[in-house]
Amino acid sequence: MILMFKINFDMIKLRLQKSMFLHNPQYKQPARGEVIALGLSLRNAAEFSQNGALANFIQSFKTQAGPEVPFSLEVEFAAVFALSAPVPQPEQDTLVHKHFPQMVFPYTREYVAETTRRGGYPPLILNLGLFQDNQTNGSGTATESIVGSKWPH
Repeated sequence: MILMFKINFDMIKLRLQKSMFLHNPQYKQPARGEVIALGLSLRNAAEFSQNGALANFIQSFKTQAGPEVPFSLEVEFAAVFALSAPVPQPEQDTLVHKHFPQMVFPYTREYVAETTRRGGYPPLILNLGLFQDNQTNGSGTATESIVGSKWPH
C-alpha cells in the first residue's frame, strides 16, 4: 500500500490478543425483532520502533456493560506493520487513525459477528463508518470512538 508521503507498508503479523464474551444473567430476553441499544467502543493505538521499520498496532473493541444489554464482549487484535522508511509524526497519526484500522477492522468485524452468533444471538455486524463518523477521544498515536448503535434481535 502506498501513502501520499511515499511510505510503503505491509501487515506482517496479526493475532487475536484478547477475547472475552460474557452472558448477562440479569438480562430479560426481548421479543423477536425487538431493537436493542448497545454502546460500542473501538480504540486504535500504535507504537513505532526507534528505527522506523516497524509499527505495533492494537485495535480494541468492546460493548458497554449494563443490565439492559444481553452480553458484554471485548476483543483485541494486535498487528505488526513493516514500514519502508521512518514516518514523521503527522503521518504517523494518519496511519494510526485511517490506514492501519482499515486493514485490521475486517478481522475485528468478522470475529465480533461470529462470536455473538456462537453465543446464541444474531450476529452483531459492525460498520467501520459508524466509528469514523464520530468524534474521537485521544491524541498522538491513540484514538477511541464511542458510539451508540441499534441492534435488531
